[in-house]
Amino acid sequence: MIDSGAVGRWVSAPGAYDIVTGKARYCPDLDFPGMLIGKLLYSPHARACIRRLDVTAARMIPGVIAVLTHADIPGENSYLYAEPDQPLLVVDEVRFQGDAVAAVAAIDEQTADAALRAIDVEYQALDGIFDPLAAMQAGAGQVVAGKDNIMMHKTYRTGDVAAALASAHVIVENTYRTQWAEHAFLETEGGVGLVDADGGVTVYSSCQAPHRDRMQIARALGLPESRVRVITPYIGGAFGGKDEAHVQIHAALLAHAARRPVRLIRGRRESILTHVKRHPFIVHCITAATRDGRLLAVKARAIVDAGPYSNATHEVLNKFGEFIGGPYTVKNLEIEKIAVRTNNPITGAFRGFGAPQAAFVYESQMDDLARKLGMDPLEIRLLNGVDTGTRMYTGVVVREGKAMKASLRRAAEMMGWQQRGELGRQPATHLRRGWGMATILKGSGMGRGLPDHAAVLLEMHRDGSVVLQSGAADMGQGIVTVLAQLAAESLGVEMSSVHVVRADTAQAPDAGASCASRQVMVSGNAVLRAAVPIRDSLLQVAAEKTGVARDRLVLHGGRLHVDGQAHDLTVAELARRALFRGYPLQSEGRYELEYPADAPEVTYRYSQEVFQFCTQIAQVLVDCETGQVAVERLVAVHDAGKMINPGGVYGQIEGGVAQGIGYALTEELRVTEGHTLNASLENYVIPMALDIPELEMDVLEMPEPLGAPLGAKGIAESPIIPTAPAIRNAILDAIGRPLYQLPMTAERVLSALDAAPCADPA
Repeated sequence: MIDSGAVGRWVSAPGAYDIVTGKARYCPDLDFPGMLIGKLLYSPHARACIRRLDVTAARMIPGVIAVLTHADIPGENSYLYAEPDQPLLVVDEVRFQGDAVAAVAAIDEQTADAALRAIDVEYQALDGIFDPLAAMQAGAGQVVAGKDNIMMHKTYRTGDVAAALASAHVIVENTYRTQWAEHAFLETEGGVGLVDADGGVTVYSSCQAPHRDRMQIARALGLPESRVRVITPYIGGAFGGKDEAHVQIHAALLAHAARRPVRLIRGRRESILTHVKRHPFIVHCITAATRDGRLLAVKARAIVDAGPYSNATHEVLNKFGEFIGGPYTVKNLEIEKIAVRTNNPITGAFRGFGAPQAAFVYESQMDDLARKLGMDPLEIRLLNGVDTGTRMYTGVVVREGKAMKASLRRAAEMMGWQQRGELGRQPATHLRRGWGMATILKGSGMGRGLPDHAAVLLEMHRDGSVVLQSGAADMGQGIVTVLAQLAAESLGVEMSSVHVVRADTAQAPDAGASCASRQVMVSGNAVLRAAVPIRDSLLQVAAEKTGVARDRLVLHGGRLHVDGQAHDLTVAELARRALFRGYPLQSEGRYELEYPADAPEVTYRYSQEVFQFCTQIAQVLVDCETGQVAVERLVAVHDAGKMINPGGVYGQIEGGVAQGIGYALTEELRVTEGHTLNASLENYVIPMALDIPELEMDVLEMPEPLGAPLGAKGIAESPIIPTAPAIRNAILDAIGRPLYQLPMTAERVLSALDAAPCADPA
C-alpha cells in the first residue's frame, strides 16, 4: 500500500539548482576532445531543381574534415515520423525553405561557414504552390512528383446531420483561419555525435523521443540499433517542436564520416526557417441548435497546409477531427479532413496537437450561437456539456466527466461572472471592456489502437538510495520530478534519496515519446509496478526482523512504521538486510494503457478516452481607436485528476496561458511564397512578462479511473487550448464584432470595427 509522503507535495525539481545556476549542460554546452562544428546548407529557394552540386572546393579547405551530400549517406536518406517522405539531404529538388542540400564538419565555426560558401550549387528556380486551396484544384502541378497534393482526405459522420440541420431553429455558419506559429523554445535544436571505439555512434540529442531517434539514426547510418546510443541531456524547451527529428541525424552522419565528435546547433534564424510549425487551418463550420439552445449538429470542413512533407500532419488533423465537437453532447456530427501539400514551411507537432485550432472554432461558434439565441454563454455551455457516462460523438463513453461543468461553475465564481458588468464596460470614450469564456476537453495518451506503453528500471542500494532509469524525455514538463515522487512514495523514502537518470537508450527501456500528455500515465504506472517487488523485499525483511504481520507495516519517510508509529528500523537498514539475504532490490516495471473489456467500440479511430477538462475566462479592454487588446485578468480552472506535483501543475497552467495569449493576439509567422519574413524573435512577437495579466488559477482533482497513477492524468497541453477562444469571445463581448482569424492583432480588430463602429456598452 502506498502511504502519503512525496506525492501531492510542492517539491523542487531534481536538477533545478543546476538549471538556475547555469550548471546544467545542454547540447550547446557539450564539449569533447577534437570536437568539430557541424553546419547545414539550405536552399535559398522555396522550390527549385538542383542542376549541379559540387562540393570539391569545400573539401579542399584546410580544417574542413567532412562534407556530405545525399550520395554520402550510408543508409536511408529520410526522416521518419509516420511516413518517411522528407530527405535528410536533398537529391534533386528542394521543396521548401528548410530543405538541406549538404552538411559540413570543420574545426571551428568560421571554417564551417567558409565550407558552406564554397559549395557550388546551381539551382533552377521553379514555380511553387503556396495556396492550399489552389493546390487542391484539378490541373495543379504536383508539389512532390508522383504524389497527390491532397495527402489526406477523410470524412467522419455520425448520426443524421442533414436531418438535424433541416430541423434546427438556429444555425451559425462561419469560416475560421489560424496561423503558422513558432515554438520559440529557448534552446534551439541541437545534437552532438560521437564515434565509439567499436565503431558505434553515441548521439546527445535535444529531443522528445530518444528511442525513436535511435531508430532513425541507425537507419540513416545503415547500422543496427544496438550500435547506436542516444542520450538526452537537459532540454531547453520543446513544445512538440522536437518530437520530430531535426539535426541529430545529421550530427551522427557527420561524426560517423569524420570519425570525430561533431556538435551541430541551429542558430535562431535557421531554426525558425527550418523546423516544423503549428499547422495553419482553414475551417468552415456549421453549428445547429434548438430554440432553447440544445446542440443538434456540427458540420465542419478543415483544410490544413502541411508543407511538402507529411511529418505529423495526419495525426494532428485526426486529433482536430476528434475534438471539433468540443466537450459537448453532439449526436450528429460530420467532419471532413483535408491535408494539402504546398511549398510552404513544414508543419508538425505543437503543444495541443490540433486541439487549439479546434477549440478556437467550436468555442467561437458557441458564443456566436448564444448571442444569436440571446442566451448567457455560461448557460448554453452548462446545458450542452458532457458528464460522466456521456457517449461522445466519437463513440467514447466518458468515465469521469464531472469536471466539465464543475470547471465552468468554478471559473464563473472566481471571475464574478454574474456581476461582471459592475466593473464598468466603458471606462473611457474609446475603451470597451468585455468578458469571454472557453471550456475544452483534451485527451491524454495516444488513443485507441495505438501502442501506448513505457518501462522503467528501479534499483535500491544498500544505503536506501534509489536509481530510477527512464527513457522519458523531460523538456520542462516535469516528468522527472513526477517519477521521482512516485518512486519515493512507493518505496517509503525521501524524494532526495531518488536519483532519476536522464534518458539514455543504453541504460533505460523505451518510454515512448514525451507527447500527448501521456508520460504521467504510462511511465508513472511503470514506476508503481517496478516498486512492488522492491517494497515486498523490504517488508519481508521487516516482518522477519520484527515478527509483525506484513499488513501492519508501512514504509514512510525513510523509516519503517508499525501500526502508524515510527519504528527504529530505517529503509537503509532494511535494504542492507535484504541484499544480505539475496532478496531482489532491482526491478523493471512495464505498463501499457489498456481499455476495459466492456468498453464500447469507438466509431472514430484512435479516439482518446482519458480527458482533461478546463475552463478559462478572460477580461479584456479594447481600444477602439488603435485596435489594441489588453488582457486585464484571466481565470483558469483545470482538471488534473490528481496532482502529483502541485507546483508543476500550476507552472504548466501559467506557462500555457502565456503561450495561449501569444497565439491569440500577437504570434504569427508571416509567409510569402514559401519564405518566412519574420525569422527572428525581434519581429515574431511573443508575450513578455508585463503582457501577462493578473492570473487566477484553481485545480480540480477528480481522479481518472482508467489507467492513471493515483488518478493523475497529465496537464501539460490543456492550458494553452482555451486561451485564444476565451479572449476572442471577450473581444466580441466588448465591441460586438466577431473575429474569425488568429492572431487577433490590432489591425484585425480595427478591420472588424471598420465594418461597423465600436458597439455601445451593453
